[in-house]
Amino acid sequence: MGKNKVRLMFMIAITITVVLLIAPPGFAEDLLQKSARINEACLRCHGAQGLKTKFDGKTVSLWVDEEKYKNSMHGTMPCIYCHTNITDYPHNNALTGAALTAQVNSECRRCHKDMTAVYVKGIHSRINPEKGRQNAYCSDCHGIHNIYKKEVAAATINHNQVPHTCAKCHEEIMHEYELDFHAKSVLLGGKEAASCVSCHGSHDILGPEEKTSMVSKENTPKTCAKCHLYPLENFANGKMHYSLEPTGDGAVSFWTLIFFTWLTIGTVGFVMVLMLIELRRKWINASKPDSH
Repeated sequence: MGKNKVRLMFMIAITITVVLLIAPPGFAEDLLQKSARINEACLRCHGAQGLKTKFDGKTVSLWVDEEKYKNSMHGTMPCIYCHTNITDYPHNNALTGAALTAQVNSECRRCHKDMTAVYVKGIHSRINPEKGRQNAYCSDCHGIHNIYKKEVAAATINHNQVPHTCAKCHEEIMHEYELDFHAKSVLLGGKEAASCVSCHGSHDILGPEEKTSMVSKENTPKTCAKCHLYPLENFANGKMHYSLEPTGDGAVSFWTLIFFTWLTIGTVGFVMVLMLIELRRKWINASKPDSH
């Protein structure tokens, strides 16, 4: 653990201790009760599954799963802590679409300044001209009202859920990743094999063409060394994500698959023919008059 993280944790501990010492009795309980009252008022409408609105010609659900939210990391926080633009009812001039997404995600920085400092250096924080927004907001990976710790199986950042989360934007790469032995273990529930973040990182993801990237040619052997004892420079020469095609990087796997598929079909077919011949022989022998 770095010195900055230790210093930050120490300051947080000191702050909490001071607040608890000077706060009047029942201060924490009052805050929780106030938060619960605010959320109860919000959920009178947003707790209804049929609550919808029209935006850009599309029907958008405004429903919030109360149980999921209460069990999430933010479950004790009032809704208006993130939805800071909501100050009245009915919600006049409420933000929608991309504007709402950007506003809510900007509020993450108030509490998660340490992660923000790392995130702004990564490729996901950069503006994508085609999307007209950042490559990925916090909510794209962590969820919205269902944010859980990564140890929780239902968390979008859980080790076994990460590939599905990344696939929302990287669908083509997901199809390629599924062919890899790492993916087969992870998607079957394995906890040791590499998921997307194991190789690419999380908040500090960079493209392979950038030298500081975990998957650059210079750093790939170091990244592989987290699991493999003797990573060689050749580890950086292979291509991890490829398509099963008769030519290109996936050609060897493609023709290997074709060979073993037909080998299996041929072997099973041959065995079935032998079984039919044997059954016919037994039938003929059983049909003879002197047969028992």
